[in-house]
Amino acid sequence: PLPTLPDALIAAGYKPAPYRALWHAAVDRRFPATRAQNGRWAYELADLPAIAEAMGLADAQTAQERRNPPHWDT
Repeated sequence: PLPTLPDALIAAGYKPAPYRALWHAAVDRRFPATRAQNGRWAYELADLPAIAEAMGLADAQTAQERRNPPHWDT
């Protein structure tokens, strides 16, 4: 559910964002989110990079690295 999004973003290493700003962005369809029949908004953990990018919580290079992490040869 959307109320867990601020903590999920922080845990994933993104800058913090206020819940109210995230809620407004979800309602405005600025990032991937779904609304259940009970009216509650939700997101998918896999969408965190897209959400952070839409909210300006990571610079473009950081967001790109999260989508495509470097592969190290050992």
